[in-house]
Amino acid sequence: GVLAWGTASIASAGVRRSRRSHGHVGALQATDTVTALDAGGQQHELRSDIRNLAIIAHVDHGKTTLVDALMKQTSGNIDDVTLHMDSNQIEQERGITILAKNAAISHKGIKINLVDTPGHSDFGGEVERILNLVDGCLLLVDAQEGPMAQTKFVLQKALELGCRIIVCINKVDKPAARPDWVLDKTFDLFIALGANDELCDFPVCYTSGIKGMASTADPSKLEANLVPLLDLVIDECPRPRIVKGQPLQMLVTDLMYDEFVGRICVGRLRSGSLCVGQKIGLQHGVDGALRQARVTHLWEFANNRRSNTDCMEAGDICAFAGKGVDHTVIGDTVVEPDSPVPLPPLQVDAPTVMMEFSINSSPLAGQSKRSRNITGPALKNRLQREVLNNIALRLEPSSSSDSFAVKARGMLQLGILVETMRRECLEFMLGAPAVIESVDAETGAHLEPYAEATVDVPLEFQGVVLEEMQKKGAVLQGMGSGAMTGEMVCTFEIAVRGLIGMQSRLLARTHGTAVLHSRFLRWGEMRSSAKLREKGSIYSTCSGVVSAYGISSAQSRGTFFVRPGDQVYRGMCVGIHNRERDLSLNITKIKQKSNMRDSGVQAETLPSLLDMTIDDFLGHMETDELLEITPDALRLCKKPGAIRKNDG
Repeated sequence: GVLAWGTASIASAGVRRSRRSHGHVGALQATDTVTALDAGGQQHELRSDIRNLAIIAHVDHGKTTLVDALMKQTSGNIDDVTLHMDSNQIEQERGITILAKNAAISHKGIKINLVDTPGHSDFGGEVERILNLVDGCLLLVDAQEGPMAQTKFVLQKALELGCRIIVCINKVDKPAARPDWVLDKTFDLFIALGANDELCDFPVCYTSGIKGMASTADPSKLEANLVPLLDLVIDECPRPRIVKGQPLQMLVTDLMYDEFVGRICVGRLRSGSLCVGQKIGLQHGVDGALRQARVTHLWEFANNRRSNTDCMEAGDICAFAGKGVDHTVIGDTVVEPDSPVPLPPLQVDAPTVMMEFSINSSPLAGQSKRSRNITGPALKNRLQREVLNNIALRLEPSSSSDSFAVKARGMLQLGILVETMRRECLEFMLGAPAVIESVDAETGAHLEPYAEATVDVPLEFQGVVLEEMQKKGAVLQGMGSGAMTGEMVCTFEIAVRGLIGMQSRLLARTHGTAVLHSRFLRWGEMRSSAKLREKGSIYSTCSGVVSAYGISSAQSRGTFFVRPGDQVYRGMCVGIHNRERDLSLNITKIKQKSNMRDSGVQAETLPSLLDMTIDDFLGHMETDELLEITPDALRLCKKPGAIRKNDG
């Protein structure tokens, strides 16, 4: 292992010297369309007026910031605040990209279609489908942190599809930037993922996305704009290859909705052309039924907006709407109605976790003035619409007609879905998250998903992280120094069930300093199941109004997330017990009056309250509990069968 690492590092250093002295490998320059023959003797063309490029990276390595800078510089209006990719409110609040988005810029008369992708593996379905649109990828790596867990995930997906990779070492203006070390580690990652010699000979650019500066030669001497990066993309990103004489083919990779024109389909034209008024066919794989449609609206992308156009050719990324496309799904192929040749539907990795969504059946259901669509059919329609646009999600019937099992890649993806539906003023209930199990077809053994978890933590909390991970049966795979002085990076192999709620626990025990990332690793045999939580819930035995006396008299037994004056019902969880078992108590009781003078319960004697988010509740829930989601409140409660008979 040491020899292999040393060889890779030496080779990487050689690559770095080559990039520094020569800038980048010279590729075919933009000329007129070139006609050539492929290995099979079939004639094809290379379009020189277009480049299709995806931006991939680990979370918070600067993808969106760089794309925003590219749009502003190429548009000539650096002060245009509308040129921003993260337009979703939750994306802006959390500072992450959730949905892949299309944009397009122009440089030296060449159109560059850009696709900004999520960096978290929970949204890997977005990455997998978007990579079908492009010929090359711009891999961003933080100049201080280097390749991280999600870097490995997105790079592996790109290499599997044979995409040309351009490495962009971003944020080189950081005081602690170490671009040489990052380049070495990036090369090592290419080797570890099995990239061939051609893919390992990647071009390199150094950038500061926040300042809009770049260089292909020296990270310490950035030019005042991103022209070096744009030139590198034009030189190195493969030109779209088009097979002449082939019928219309366009794989639908994204769906949007407009209240005026209806469903909008997005994809890349593999062959043929698409024009307004054209009759088309839609077919899902070779076994799907052929459906007739007609194009009424056609758009290309200009910056982060859609621009009307009349016709698009093979190699273009475009969007269209029309009559007969209302039932189009991601993975459908747009074909010639007379001679259909559908493409294989998109395939993505299987989900690993699931939760049950059901209608709100609590005593306080429907009391919020903002609530709407609280019926079973409304909930089902909303979930079906989500699954339609997100191929990484699965929707299946559950134990009753008003409950549905939603399967996803990870807890973050489910949490974002719940938060989105809550902001749409829906009311519903959630069951505790659970992992999806599988059975080995050969041995019959029960399997569960395992993940590689990486934790960045200050040295003083290293023992805390090891302790928490050991409780969940995690196996330490490696330790190393972090990007900052005094930090450690610990890598574990852990069952996905052990990661449920782990982020909240680590944040609580490390004073908010630990950063946890994970990616799916493999399916493995089930081990002895670890406890979901170490502290039980405190739930109310009576319905009524929370009293200050009821809270203060029980403050030594746990922490509470309800306050005096809140409405509660029997079985509703009001706090977290100090011990593992659940605790039932009357939170509504009031102090009996007497002849003795009593100053009452003062506000300052009440314990501090827990401010629980959706993610916090999902991490704390047990299998006998339900989470009530309303626009105004989150309420945890016991299932009816879990309430002890003598309570209340």
